[in-house]
Amino acid sequence: MDWASLQSVLEAGEGPQVEYKRILPSDVRAVRPLCAFANTRGGWLLIGVTDEGHIHGLHHPEAVARQLLLLARGLIEPPLEPHNGVIAAHIIDCDGPKVVAVRVERSGEIPHAVVQPDGSREIVVRVGAANREADGPTLVRLRRGPVPTIRVSQLGPLERAALEWIRRHARSAERPAGEATVARFAKAKNIGQARAQRVFTRLETLGMVVGHGAERARVYVATQ
Repeated sequence: MDWASLQSVLEAGEGPQVEYKRILPSDVRAVRPLCAFANTRGGWLLIGVTDEGHIHGLHHPEAVARQLLLLARGLIEPPLEPHNGVIAAHIIDCDGPKVVAVRVERSGEIPHAVVQPDGSREIVVRVGAANREADGPTLVRLRRGPVPTIRVSQLGPLERAALEWIRRHARSAERPAGEATVARFAKAKNIGQARAQRVFTRLETLGMVVGHGAERARVYVATQ
Protein backbone atom coordinates (compact mmCIF):
# COMPACT_ATOMS: atom_id res chain seq x y z
CA MET A 1 0.00 0.00 0.00
CA ASP A 2 1.25 3.50 -0.86
CA TRP A 3 -0.04 7.01 -0.02
CA ALA A 4 -2.38 7.10 -3.04
CA SER A 5 -3.86 3.70 -2.16
CA LEU A 6 -4.27 4.75 1.47
CA GLN A 7 -6.20 7.85 0.41
CA SER A 8 -8.64 5.65 -1.52
CA VAL A 9 -9.14 3.43 1.55
CA LEU A 10 -9.74 6.48 3.77
CA GLU A 11 -12.34 7.84 1.37
CA ALA A 12 -14.32 4.59 1.64
CA GLY A 13 -14.25 4.66 5.46
CA GLU A 14 -14.18 1.89 8.03
CA GLY A 15 -16.03 -1.28 7.16
CA PRO A 16 -15.79 -5.07 6.92
CA GLN A 17 -12.16 -4.92 5.79
CA VAL A 18 -10.81 -1.67 7.27
CA GLU A 19 -10.33 -0.43 10.84
CA TYR A 20 -8.70 2.80 12.06
CA LYS A 21 -6.76 3.39 15.28
CA ARG A 22 -5.26 6.78 16.19
CA ILE A 23 -2.59 5.18 18.39
CA LEU A 24 -1.55 1.61 19.17
CA PRO A 25 -4.24 0.19 21.51
CA SER A 26 -3.61 -2.05 24.49
CA ASP A 27 -2.47 -5.56 23.64
CA VAL A 28 -5.79 -7.42 23.40
CA ARG A 29 -7.58 -4.51 21.71
CA ALA A 30 -4.79 -4.31 19.15
CA VAL A 31 -5.09 -7.95 18.07
CA ARG A 32 -8.89 -8.31 18.00
CA PRO A 33 -9.25 -6.76 14.52
CA LEU A 34 -6.28 -8.79 13.26
CA CYS A 35 -7.90 -12.00 14.50
CA ALA A 36 -11.30 -10.99 13.09
CA PHE A 37 -9.86 -10.24 9.66
CA ALA A 38 -8.03 -13.59 9.57
CA ASN A 39 -11.23 -15.47 10.47
CA THR A 40 -13.47 -13.60 8.06
CA ARG A 41 -12.29 -12.05 4.78
CA GLY A 42 -9.02 -10.30 5.50
CA GLY A 43 -8.52 -6.57 5.89
CA TRP A 44 -6.38 -3.56 6.83
CA LEU A 45 -5.67 -2.22 10.32
CA LEU A 46 -4.46 1.38 10.00
CA ILE A 47 -2.62 2.85 13.00
CA GLY A 48 -2.21 6.62 13.04
CA VAL A 49 -5.66 7.42 11.64
CA THR A 50 -8.52 9.00 13.62
CA ASP A 51 -12.04 7.58 13.79
CA GLU A 52 -13.06 10.25 11.27
CA GLY A 53 -10.46 9.01 8.78
CA HIS A 54 -7.96 11.86 9.24
CA ILE A 55 -4.21 11.24 9.25
CA HIS A 56 -2.84 11.65 12.76
CA GLY A 57 0.54 10.02 12.23
CA LEU A 58 2.87 8.15 14.57
CA HIS A 59 6.11 9.25 16.23
CA HIS A 60 7.71 5.78 16.13
CA PRO A 61 6.05 3.82 13.31
CA GLU A 62 8.81 1.20 13.08
CA ALA A 63 8.34 0.30 16.76
CA VAL A 64 4.55 0.16 16.33
CA ALA A 65 4.87 -2.15 13.32
CA ARG A 66 7.24 -4.47 15.21
CA GLN A 67 4.96 -4.53 18.26
CA LEU A 68 1.88 -5.43 16.21
CA LEU A 69 3.66 -8.35 14.58
CA LEU A 70 4.86 -9.55 17.99
CA LEU A 71 1.33 -9.31 19.39
CA ALA A 72 -0.12 -11.18 16.41
CA ARG A 73 2.35 -13.97 17.16
CA GLY A 74 1.92 -14.00 20.94
CA LEU A 75 -1.75 -13.21 21.59
CA ILE A 76 -3.47 -15.01 18.70
CA GLU A 77 -3.77 -18.80 18.46
CA PRO A 78 -2.75 -20.18 16.09
CA PRO A 79 -0.40 -17.21 15.63
CA LEU A 80 -0.44 -14.94 12.58
CA GLU A 81 3.03 -15.11 11.05
CA PRO A 82 4.61 -12.90 8.36
CA HIS A 83 6.53 -15.85 6.90
CA ASN A 84 3.35 -17.66 5.85
CA GLY A 85 1.90 -14.59 4.13
CA VAL A 86 -1.08 -14.10 6.45
CA ILE A 87 0.10 -10.79 7.92
CA ALA A 88 2.40 -7.96 6.82
CA ALA A 89 3.13 -4.50 8.24
CA HIS A 90 3.80 -1.47 6.03
CA ILE A 91 4.87 2.07 6.94
CA ILE A 92 3.18 4.67 4.75
CA ASP A 93 4.70 8.13 4.35
CA CYS A 94 1.71 10.50 4.05
CA ASP A 95 3.63 13.56 2.89
CA GLY A 96 5.20 13.88 6.33
CA PRO A 97 3.13 12.00 8.93
CA LYS A 98 3.56 8.23 8.90
CA VAL A 99 0.91 5.55 9.27
CA VAL A 100 1.33 1.84 9.96
CA ALA A 101 -0.86 -0.28 7.69
CA VAL A 102 -1.16 -3.94 8.69
CA ARG A 103 -2.58 -6.25 6.04
CA VAL A 104 -4.17 -9.52 7.17
CA GLU A 105 -5.25 -12.17 4.66
CA ARG A 106 -8.11 -14.57 5.22
CA SER A 107 -6.37 -17.48 6.91
CA GLY A 108 -6.24 -21.14 5.97
CA GLU A 109 -5.75 -22.07 9.64
CA ILE A 110 -9.09 -20.97 11.08
CA PRO A 111 -10.28 -20.61 13.70
CA HIS A 112 -7.92 -18.07 15.23
CA ALA A 113 -8.61 -16.95 18.79
CA VAL A 114 -7.51 -13.98 20.90
CA VAL A 115 -5.78 -15.03 24.14
CA GLN A 116 -7.38 -13.05 26.96
CA PRO A 117 -5.50 -11.85 30.09
CA ASP A 118 -7.15 -14.64 32.12
CA GLY A 119 -5.96 -17.26 29.65
CA SER A 120 -9.34 -17.83 28.00
CA ARG A 121 -9.72 -17.81 24.20
CA GLU A 122 -12.14 -15.68 22.17
CA ILE A 123 -12.85 -16.51 18.52
CA VAL A 124 -13.55 -13.17 16.80
CA VAL A 125 -15.10 -12.35 13.41
CA ARG A 126 -15.62 -9.11 11.52
CA VAL A 127 -19.28 -8.05 11.25
CA GLY A 128 -19.70 -4.76 9.43
CA ALA A 129 -17.24 -2.33 11.00
CA ALA A 130 -17.15 -4.22 14.31
CA ASN A 131 -15.22 -7.14 15.79
CA ARG A 132 -17.59 -9.62 17.43
CA GLU A 133 -17.22 -12.89 19.28
CA ALA A 134 -18.30 -15.69 16.95
CA ASP A 135 -21.52 -17.51 17.81
CA GLY A 136 -24.20 -19.76 16.30
CA PRO A 137 -23.54 -21.46 12.95
CA THR A 138 -20.59 -19.14 12.33
CA LEU A 139 -18.80 -20.48 15.42
CA VAL A 140 -19.66 -24.08 14.53
CA ARG A 141 -18.31 -23.63 11.00
CA LEU A 142 -15.10 -21.95 12.21
CA ARG A 143 -14.41 -24.76 14.69
CA ARG A 144 -14.54 -27.25 11.84
CA GLY A 145 -11.57 -25.48 10.27
CA PRO A 146 -11.16 -24.51 6.61
CA VAL A 147 -13.87 -25.74 4.27
CA PRO A 148 -13.64 -26.39 0.51
CA THR A 149 -14.19 -23.23 -1.50
CA ILE A 150 -17.73 -23.06 -2.86
CA ARG A 151 -18.22 -21.03 -6.03
CA VAL A 152 -21.17 -18.70 -6.24
CA SER A 153 -22.21 -20.49 -9.44
CA GLN A 154 -22.77 -23.65 -7.37
CA LEU A 155 -25.46 -21.98 -5.27
CA GLY A 156 -29.18 -22.08 -6.00
CA PRO A 157 -30.90 -18.96 -7.41
CA LEU A 158 -32.29 -17.82 -4.06
CA GLU A 159 -28.96 -18.44 -2.33
CA ARG A 160 -27.15 -16.35 -4.94
CA ALA A 161 -29.75 -13.60 -4.56
CA ALA A 162 -29.35 -13.68 -0.77
CA LEU A 163 -25.56 -13.48 -0.97
CA GLU A 164 -25.70 -10.48 -3.30
CA TRP A 165 -28.32 -8.82 -1.10
CA ILE A 166 -26.17 -9.36 2.01
CA ARG A 167 -23.21 -7.74 0.24
CA ARG A 168 -25.27 -4.65 -0.57
CA HIS A 169 -26.56 -4.28 2.98
CA ALA A 170 -23.30 -4.89 4.86
CA ARG A 171 -23.36 -1.56 6.70
CA SER A 172 -24.74 1.96 6.72
CA ALA A 173 -24.17 5.18 8.61
CA GLU A 174 -27.16 4.34 10.81
CA ARG A 175 -26.14 0.70 11.34
CA PRO A 176 -22.31 0.40 11.40
CA ALA A 177 -22.53 -3.35 12.09
CA GLY A 178 -24.75 -3.82 9.04
CA GLU A 179 -28.42 -4.22 8.30
CA ALA A 180 -28.60 -7.59 6.52
CA THR A 181 -31.10 -9.60 8.55
CA VAL A 182 -33.37 -12.49 7.66
CA ALA A 183 -36.50 -10.39 8.26
CA ARG A 184 -35.38 -7.60 5.91
CA PHE A 185 -34.42 -10.07 3.20
CA ALA A 186 -37.73 -11.93 3.50
CA LYS A 187 -39.63 -8.65 3.16
CA ALA A 188 -37.48 -7.47 0.23
CA LYS A 189 -38.02 -10.72 -1.69
CA ASN A 190 -41.61 -11.31 -0.52
CA ILE A 191 -40.90 -14.77 0.87
CA GLY A 192 -41.53 -16.43 4.23
CA GLN A 193 -39.06 -15.84 7.03
CA ALA A 194 -38.62 -19.58 7.59
CA ARG A 195 -37.50 -20.02 3.98
CA ALA A 196 -35.21 -17.00 4.21
CA GLN A 197 -33.71 -18.35 7.45
CA ARG A 198 -32.87 -21.68 5.81
CA VAL A 199 -31.06 -19.87 3.00
CA PHE A 200 -29.07 -17.67 5.39
CA THR A 201 -28.17 -20.62 7.62
CA ARG A 202 -26.90 -22.61 4.63
CA LEU A 203 -24.73 -19.68 3.48
CA GLU A 204 -23.40 -19.32 7.02
CA THR A 205 -22.68 -23.06 7.28
CA LEU A 206 -20.78 -22.91 3.97
CA GLY A 207 -18.65 -20.07 5.32
CA MET A 208 -19.89 -17.63 2.66
CA VAL A 209 -21.36 -15.30 5.30
CA VAL A 210 -20.84 -14.74 9.01
CA GLY A 211 -23.57 -13.80 11.43
CA HIS A 212 -23.75 -12.21 14.87
CA GLY A 213 -26.62 -11.82 17.30
CA ALA A 214 -29.68 -13.81 18.27
CA GLU A 215 -32.74 -14.76 16.26
CA ARG A 216 -34.39 -11.81 14.48
CA ALA A 217 -31.59 -9.43 15.46
CA ARG A 218 -28.87 -11.57 13.87
CA VAL A 219 -26.87 -9.53 11.30
CA TYR A 220 -24.99 -11.12 8.38
CA VAL A 221 -21.94 -10.11 6.35
CA ALA A 222 -20.56 -11.80 3.24
CA THR A 223 -17.04 -13.25 3.46
CA GLN A 224 -16.52 -13.38 -0.31
